[in-house]
Amino acid sequence: MPVFASVGRHRRGLHLAGAAVALGALSAALGTAPAHADLPGASPVLTRAPYLTDLTPGSVRVTWATSTRSRQTVKYGPLGNCTANSVTSATLGTTMTVNGVTEYSNSVTVPNLSPDTPYCYRVFTGDATPIDLLGTNSSPAFTTMVPDGSPAPFTFAVLGDWGDTTSNGVNSGALNQDQANVMSRLAASGARFALSTGDVAYPSGNQTNYGDLQQTGVNISGVFAPEYYAAPGQTLPMFSTNGNHGRNTTFLPTWPQPAVTAASNGVYSQVSYPSFFGSTPASYPTTYYAFSSGGVRFYVLDTSWSDGNVGNADGNNCEGTDHCDIYQVDAAAHWTTSSAEYQWLQQDLAAHPGGVKVAAFHFPLRSDDPTEPDDEYLKNNPGSTDTLEQLLHDNGVNLVFNGHAHIYQRNVAPPGGVPSYVTGGAGAKLSSVGGHGCDPTDAYALGWSYSANAGKRCPSSVPIPAADANVHHFLLVSVLGSTLTVTPTDSLGNSFDTLSYDFSADGTPPSAPSPLTVTRTASTTMKLTWGAGGDDTQLATYDVYRDGTYLATVPQTVLTFSDKTAVCPASYTYEVRARDLAGNTAGTSTPVTC
Repeated sequence: MPVFASVGRHRRGLHLAGAAVALGALSAALGTAPAHADLPGASPVLTRAPYLTDLTPGSVRVTWATSTRSRQTVKYGPLGNCTANSVTSATLGTTMTVNGVTEYSNSVTVPNLSPDTPYCYRVFTGDATPIDLLGTNSSPAFTTMVPDGSPAPFTFAVLGDWGDTTSNGVNSGALNQDQANVMSRLAASGARFALSTGDVAYPSGNQTNYGDLQQTGVNISGVFAPEYYAAPGQTLPMFSTNGNHGRNTTFLPTWPQPAVTAASNGVYSQVSYPSFFGSTPASYPTTYYAFSSGGVRFYVLDTSWSDGNVGNADGNNCEGTDHCDIYQVDAAAHWTTSSAEYQWLQQDLAAHPGGVKVAAFHFPLRSDDPTEPDDEYLKNNPGSTDTLEQLLHDNGVNLVFNGHAHIYQRNVAPPGGVPSYVTGGAGAKLSSVGGHGCDPTDAYALGWSYSANAGKRCPSSVPIPAADANVHHFLLVSVLGSTLTVTPTDSLGNSFDTLSYDFSADGTPPSAPSPLTVTRTASTTMKLTWGAGGDDTQLATYDVYRDGTYLATVPQTVLTFSDKTAVCPASYTYEVRARDLAGNTAGTSTPVTC
């Protein structure tokens, strides 16, 4: 019997298996990897495949959904003995409605686990005769968190802006093959856990957008469809945070994080906010917490606000025309020095000096997407004070991961800043880059224009993506001591822009760039060229100054800069400072007359 994509369509049993075969054949014919297995042997009672959150060295949270209501059970144990232990939910499943269908969400914490140890599990109904909801499917496996201070290596994934039924720019409810492929690659990545940079389940983050294993259509099952999160969710615990989409009561129970929130004195609950800039007082899910793995402290922060509640905020401190108003309200709500989140972060950073620190949050510090640009309220710009980025930098945070802009972008840090990535390409409709130019700190960016049907890039030395499949991606990050290696991987399985960061701070500055030459190439343009600073594996950037005033930062691979603001005739002194990841600098200067 053929299976057709239509709004509200249901699929169960053999229909689901047939769809998987057809999808695999189609993917093979197109030369792409097939989407992941779609649980053809699972019980029809299972409406959302089990998925993991809240990983610690001693526990994990398992959540799934069913078509019947009972107290549900997780059986678990070491590999090879997956039903050795069991834990049953204390309450009946929570009622929810997915596209008009009543379903029940179940969530259980699996306790008493050993650190850095693999386990497997299965989920069952709590009926008099329990149903094994995974049926003939094999038992999913996961590995508990590396304990704090352990030297054991591990990997984690970072992704953002996904759960969208839009495919190649068109939202017809058909399979979003790029998103399916990203999820398939994610499931096979070997990552210990994943960080979400926000915006999951388009467009509104409601239960229908999240969906289930059975229903498809426009904006239906963008997350929990079998082709999407069913496979990675079973084995890869997710640490989530808010975005501007889906900031509603659905978010918190969908991605429960009780253990890590309690352990870090964070917040993962509905919070009442007053009016900012004339906005309407409202209660919103608020999500900020921290956890440690090995020698790394992770900060999952809330930089978000709802699009439709900005009052008279106009984003006048932000370049660009879109989204700057929500940046402004978010900063007022979360990132003044008196705000609860700012004070919590300040205290936790002070309580965890030393070691490597990583932060993940939604609004981007730096983005060359003209529709979702830099968040000027969060950045540590020259002359700004008490910003989020300044707090992170001054307390030793080494790397930041952002979403919001549906692109890939790697940014080097200006003085007082933090190196950052924009990873908003896990499945949502992509955006372009470079429409307003490429910022000097943009080391590598990829975007896609559907109107032009063309790839976009920043800077001009970056290869132009041949298809939107080359822009859809996730990040795989390996940790070995104080070295983090970030490997972006596109939906076709290609890795690109891989970079290792050695965060073992030292007091030795890099060698100064030399020689520095300055030539006049236009009436108001002075071109600087210099030789590479060397003998330091941590060399990160070059900072350019004119008469002691900061002009720009460029990546360590760039050995030239054009000052287009010179006013001739005049005499200037230019300086270029080599800077490493620890903040050590060494400069070379030269006086010029134009």
